[in-house]
Amino acid sequence: MSRLVRRAFPGRNPLASFGDRIEGAVLALGVVVALLMVPVAGAIGSEIYATHVSRVEAEQKSRIQVDAVLVEDAPSMDGAADSEALVETTEAVATWRMPDGLERKDVVRAPYGAEAGTTLRVWVDLSGEPAEPPMTNQGAAFNAIFSAVLLWGLVTGAMALLFGLVRFACMRVRLRWWQLEWELTAPDWTGR
Repeated sequence: MSRLVRRAFPGRNPLASFGDRIEGAVLALGVVVALLMVPVAGAIGSEIYATHVSRVEAEQKSRIQVDAVLVEDAPSMDGAADSEALVETTEAVATWRMPDGLERKDVVRAPYGAEAGTTLRVWVDLSGEPAEPPMTNQGAAFNAIFSAVLLWGLVTGAMALLFGLVRFACMRVRLRWWQLEWELTAPDWTGR
């Protein structure tokens, strides 16, 4: 830790060059920005959670689960392509009754090889169309935390990249100056 502090703040070290001071300033800036991003990312994650909670409420009210009966056999996994075999469900036609008694028929997700007559629980919207399951509070929390951590990681990564680029540029300048100094000093040392 002390080495990191000495790198960031070379102070009055007579061996520290202008490039060392630039590197130190960029390192200190990166650490400060990464630390300041913690509450900012937390606030953004909290805002995302609040937005998702309203979405959870709306989806919970606008979707219901019904019992659907397959009208036809679902395709077997034997005919599935390799990329399709990774998914455990396929499409099949099914019928279901809405709470008002109206019967609906549409394509739903069913397990491979499910036979006609099999009963499945499916999510539908209030008009009876098949829908994705509604978002849960846990899903909203996960999305918010993931977004906050991702934002913090991106900003911190950008600061680390900036430091790496500045360090690379300063090292190139240092090496070029050493090369020039060696070209001036070499004749005295080597006799050429």
